[in-house]
Amino acid sequence: MQRLASALLLRVRPSRIILAGGPRSGKSTFAAALSDGYRIPVRGTDELRSLEWSESSLVASTWLDRPGPWICEGVVMPRALRKWLAANPEGKPADIAIWINAPVSERVRGQDAMAKGCETVWDEVFLPLRERGVRILIP
Repeated sequence: MQRLASALLLRVRPSRIILAGGPRSGKSTFAAALSDGYRIPVRGTDELRSLEWSESSLVASTWLDRPGPWICEGVVMPRALRKWLAANPEGKPADIAIWINAPVSERVRGQDAMAKGCETVWDEVFLPLRERGVRILIP
């Protein structure tokens, strides 16, 4: 997966990258590898754990207004994208969005439920993102 995504990134040279998906799917690890390889700062939604669910996605949605380069990653990103799209009738929140939801290590029941919720919201934002010109990668 990382090899495919890295090849695409070399060709496309995006400056704003979103990594979204369920828990334990390797988003943070992948973001760190991309950051090291391309010297792009990473914002991870784990830093928003102290906030309530709705507030965390609202805060993460504001990250998408900042000029690149950046990588934003985490389970909150699908909901942050939904909020950003609702608040911005035009434009694109990122150059590329990478959906990673297959677990790389075992999930507990609550993490499985969170992954399903992330996928439900991702399904809502997928087409609007494509329609706005965001490149989507689903390894």
